[in-house]
Amino acid sequence: MKKFKYMRDDFKPLPVKLEHMDINLNFINGKVEGANILHITVLEPLESVCLNAQELEIKGIWFKVQGSEFTVAEYDYVTEQNMISINLPEPINAGQTFSIKTETICTPSATTLDGLYLDTTPPECPQQYMSQCQQWGFQRIMPVFDDCTAKCTMTTTIEADSAYTHLISNGNIDKATNPDGKPVPLKNNPTRQSITYHNPVPMAPYLFIVAAGTWDVIEDEVQYPSGKTVKLEYLVPPGRKQGAIVPMQILKDSVIWQNKTQDYEYKHDTYRTICMEKSNFGGMENVGNTTIITSAALVDEWTNDRRIEYAHGVIVHEFEHNQCGSDVTMETPFDMWLNEGFTVDVERQFLMSVFDPDCTRLSELDSLRAPIGGPMAIEDAGHMGNIVREGFNHPDEVVDGVTYVKAPEVIRMLKLILGTETFRKAKNLYFERFNGSNANTDDFFNAFEEVSGRDLSLFKKEWLYTIGYPIITASYTYNNSARTMEMEFKQTRTGKGGLFHVPVEIAAVDGNGKDIPSTSKIIEITGATTNATFEDIDEPSFVSLNRNSSFYGILIDKTTTREQLVNQVRNDPNNYNRVEAMRRITDIERIKLINNINSDISDEWIDIYTSILRDESLQPGLKAYFLRIDEQSLDRQYLPSYRERYVARIRLLKTVSDACMDDLLDIFNKTDTYAPAQSADDGLDSRRLKAVLLRTIIEADTPAAHKTAEDHFKKAWNISDRVSAISCINLSSHPERQNILDATFTEWKQHLNAYMAYLSVIGSGSNSDTFDMIRAEETRPEFNIQHPGHNRSLYMPLTTNNKLLWSKQGLDWLAETVTKLTLGNENTALRMVDCLQQVEKLASDLKPLAITALQTMRDNIDPDKYPSISGRIKTYLR
Repeated sequence: MKKFKYMRDDFKPLPVKLEHMDINLNFINGKVEGANILHITVLEPLESVCLNAQELEIKGIWFKVQGSEFTVAEYDYVTEQNMISINLPEPINAGQTFSIKTETICTPSATTLDGLYLDTTPPECPQQYMSQCQQWGFQRIMPVFDDCTAKCTMTTTIEADSAYTHLISNGNIDKATNPDGKPVPLKNNPTRQSITYHNPVPMAPYLFIVAAGTWDVIEDEVQYPSGKTVKLEYLVPPGRKQGAIVPMQILKDSVIWQNKTQDYEYKHDTYRTICMEKSNFGGMENVGNTTIITSAALVDEWTNDRRIEYAHGVIVHEFEHNQCGSDVTMETPFDMWLNEGFTVDVERQFLMSVFDPDCTRLSELDSLRAPIGGPMAIEDAGHMGNIVREGFNHPDEVVDGVTYVKAPEVIRMLKLILGTETFRKAKNLYFERFNGSNANTDDFFNAFEEVSGRDLSLFKKEWLYTIGYPIITASYTYNNSARTMEMEFKQTRTGKGGLFHVPVEIAAVDGNGKDIPSTSKIIEITGATTNATFEDIDEPSFVSLNRNSSFYGILIDKTTTREQLVNQVRNDPNNYNRVEAMRRITDIERIKLINNINSDISDEWIDIYTSILRDESLQPGLKAYFLRIDEQSLDRQYLPSYRERYVARIRLLKTVSDACMDDLLDIFNKTDTYAPAQSADDGLDSRRLKAVLLRTIIEADTPAAHKTAEDHFKKAWNISDRVSAISCINLSSHPERQNILDATFTEWKQHLNAYMAYLSVIGSGSNSDTFDMIRAEETRPEFNIQHPGHNRSLYMPLTTNNKLLWSKQGLDWLAETVTKLTLGNENTALRMVDCLQQVEKLASDLKPLAITALQTMRDNIDPDKYPSISGRIKTYLR
């Protein structure tokens, strides 16, 4: 029996080349009638041909060779394999062309957000339809070769009710049939309308879009330095044009930025952004038509700071996919990392150009170290982590932290090793060479080896094909008489495999807080031991190692003393490493408490914390990272110690609130976030700082602390301030907690972003009534368990709630919720069950409870209907 439903060997070259499709789609009576003619060239002799088709009603299939008429074809629809096998009336030789015509009916789903599905409909409008074709959604609309290599041109005609404002697909509108660029009424039935699109650029089926809906539009344009002008359209829910003003400007900025930094010019005349509400993903590139969830696509008074940052990221991300994904397309889902890893790296560069680059990099490392979905946690569990997967049960499984966080780190390391200019030349060669076609992992690296002249086989093998990461142990000595510093790096690794090719960025820092110039470099480590010598330098005050987290993995510093760490916190010219030094000092205290909660917390740590709190030279965003006290330890062995890490964090927070309350309140009150904003991101870093301060203040759980949080909630105009305030109130014993939460629900329930924030506050609670509160939210008419935004907001916070989850009550809740949620949204359920990926390493009293929860889920979830989550549960129970 195969370990996964789909393995690499299952993806064989197609025996045909799909040249063109003539598509007709008719939205009528809750169904979509589809007629499609596939024009095909034979690559090898054929007696039959197979098309992918999933949950379709087949009305008929016809066949013809060039120069003849269509005749009825014999076929066998093997539904359990999602495959139609068509018997050809006569063998066809390589080089011949033929056509297949299909007529089918698909029924869009409200729960399966794949293929055509029912999106949220604006009031008093006809049902909104949206499509999601990555990875195998097209076959839910009509039969096709649903393969990344089946790139073809398309002509698509859509018919639907005349009440729709838009009928959308890929390509250019046919001016002969639709001279005004809009749907036209049918001559014999004015209550119906149609529109035709021609897409002349070969495109993979997973990039197809068809949508019927009601939107308002704002329009703009952007001009490249070459003179080419691109029309920009933003389709928004009725009455919400104002919310698209900021995103449209982000889009215009990102188009020009991407041209300047990535050497790319968009090929088409129009680029359209379409708001959708229900999706398992934040956005989807669809060649000229990007769909983005409304909560991220629009910016208004209900948009919090994280969504502001996300909006910048997702807009440039989806636009970059025109180059990396559409023009050059992955060969199979096993190469998805090429599409996403590179694109996320571009996204990150753009974010650093807009926001504070130090805070942006620190945020990226938060994602890397996230205790459930972060790739290091995934790899620590030992079940997954290889970027190029061994297999999968559904392609959506590849949409995870390994692809979207680890893979961009690999791209970043490759850039550090080769240098920026060599990397740029190599990626340009890659995109030029495979423009309009498909590429795989070897194709990508061949281009980089060709340009750089370097052998990257070790880099590729270990970073892409193995589970685990390097552990680099660094030490150094200084010889005063010789004025020489000797450094030694030793490499081991987690998981199975060889040693990695690792770039370690370092600099020795002098007593004035300046880098010693000759020591600032990238050390490449490829073996078990690497030595470096730095001659004729003054004795450094400390050595700043692994700057900006130059490699994905763990660095253990064997030489730096605690005194030097304190010095580094204050004087390292690299802000990222300053924060990391503070985290190392805090981790010393955290680990003491994990091992013995009654341990004393050192006065020195409190003094350092207080000095940072009082340091007025620090920018607020950076100060927030210095002061934030996390549960997560830098020592990966403590990852499964969920309860102990929670208790240690609470003890540290309480110690600071007791020792520094006057300073906390003084800085909190001096940090003004109440003044009117000049731009969407104005005051973001100050709000981040106030959120950290308030979380520490509320740990005192006194009437004064309650009043501080409540006053902040009432005075704040920005939703981020209000969310942090209500979150802190919900964590406390504030006597009016429930009344304040009820009033917040009433105010926020009509606004999607605000309502999702409210649900997250409920799911993040630490009081004993949290499970009852979650169940109460489930019964409200506003809550839709099938809505990805709703279910993620309410349920996902509890999977990281280490106070409440790790008990019989918590794990019983998890089993019950995952089981029922799988029926409505397997994608979120899959994310939830990942909180049990460390089951084998749990404490002795928790492990049996976790195993029972997994067994309950296994016994109540149909593995044939839900292969992804069933496979994941099976893996954790091994």
